This record gives sequence, structure tokens and C-alpha cells, in this order.
Amino acid sequence: MAPPKKIVKRQQEIMIDFLEQNIEMAKGIPVSSPVTHEAMKEKWIKLTRKLNAVDGGDKKAVQGWKRYWFTWRHRCSKKAENVHKIKTMSPGDLHRFLPLDELEVRVLQLHQKQKGSIPKVEYIKQDSESDIEHEQDEETHFPVKVQIKEIKTMRPTTDFNSKINSIEPSTPPPPQWALDLEDRRIAAEERMADALETIANTMRTQEERRSMLDERIADALTAIAGTLQEINSSSQHRNSMNHMPTQSDQENAMKDVIFL
Repeated sequence: MAPPKKIVKRQQEIMIDFLEQNIEMAKGIPVSSPVTHEAMKEKWIKLTRKLNAVDGGDKKAVQGWKRYWFTWRHRCSKKAENVHKIKTMSPGDLHRFLPLDELEVRVLQLHQKQKGSIPKVEYIKQDSESDIEHEQDEETHFPVKVQIKEIKTMRPTTDFNSKINSIEPSTPPPPQWALDLEDRRIAAEERMADALETIANTMRTQEERRSMLDERIADALTAIAGTLQEINSSSQHRNSMNHMPTQSDQENAMKDVIFL
């Protein structure tokens, strides 16, 4: 059995581009939103087709891509939360921090437009004098921001760590056991979805085989009925031939008539 395909970077880029143009898809439909559930469903179907069309990438159903999006968002928020923890609790360990990449920063920026706060992390892309400040993402419960600076050449990873800014949290962060529990729950849902998909494929295959078997049985019964009809016709013909009077029988009958 071939190993499952992985989600490639091109699929992540397509997802982010599409969600940035359809922000309401990132958090669902608010009560006051003019977007209907049917319109939202059509948008997810359109996005799914684009993602599944990428060569070498993973193939998922609509619900599978939805789960991946929320899982990805959660992981980016958790990674940004770790930046805040390292900055406030262990500043000397910042050199061990792996900074957010461009796509992860865009994920956080996308959700700042919807709710809450995310840890304030600086991503260095290209040279520019302007800093872009955004709203906060409530998922990690930290009143911090994402900043983007642009330069013409990429700087070393140490530049990320030296420019991490943070603000004292207004609310305590969620406990680690709660985050781990959420990760396990999402993983269990993904495994359950894969199992259900496998069961559905197996049932579909069995149904196709049963239909083929029914067709073969019907053809065999038709052939048997035709053979029996031929045998019956042949038997009737033989019986009719046996009951016909022979020439000698006719002559004896004529002699009996003359004798009388």
C-alpha cells in the first residue's frame, strides 16, 4: 500500500490566497452575516477542487480540508504562543526558537481580522520602512501583534529572535494539558474520518461486485431457460413422430376392412 501523500506548500498558498479573499470562511458564518450556509458550502467546494488539482499534493474531501485549516490555524497560534512564553519566561532560550515562516504569519494575520489576540511576532520579508499593525486573535488569549518588515535580502534567523516584541498578558494562557487534549481530539477526528472513508469505499466496491454478480446470474438463468425450451421442443417433436401410423399399419388396416 502506497504511503499517504503530504500537503505541499503550493496547496497551503492556494488555501491562504482563497481565504484572504473570503475571510468569512476562516471562522464560519456569524449570525448577522449576509452570507448563507449554501453560499459558504459552494465556496468550500470550489476551494477543495483547487486544492485537489495540485499535482503531487494530498487529496481531501471538503470536511477534510476544513479540519486541516482549523488544525493549521491552531498550530500557528500555539507556535506564536511559545514565542511569548520564551520571551517572558526564558529570554536566554530565544536562540532555540524557530521563527514563523511567511505562510504562518499570513495565517495569524488572517485571523486577527476576525477575533482575539495572537503573540506579537516579527517576520522579515523585504526592505520597507513601514510596520503593519493588526488586530488581535483571541484564540491564544495574548494581547500582542504581528509585524512585517520588508528587506531586499533575507537576514539570519537571529534577526527574528532579536526583534520579537511582547506585552504582558491580560489573561493567563491556557494550560498545556488543554492544548495537548485539543491536539489529540483533532487527530482522533481525522483518524475517524479516514476510517469512515475507507469503510465507504469498501462498501461501494462490494456493491459494484454484487451488481456484477447479479447480472451474471441473470444471464445464466436466461441461458438455462433457453436451453430448457429447446429440449422441450425437441421432446415434443419426437413424441409426435412416434405416434404417427407407419405404412404397414395402414395396409393391415385396409386388409381388415376388405375382409369384413
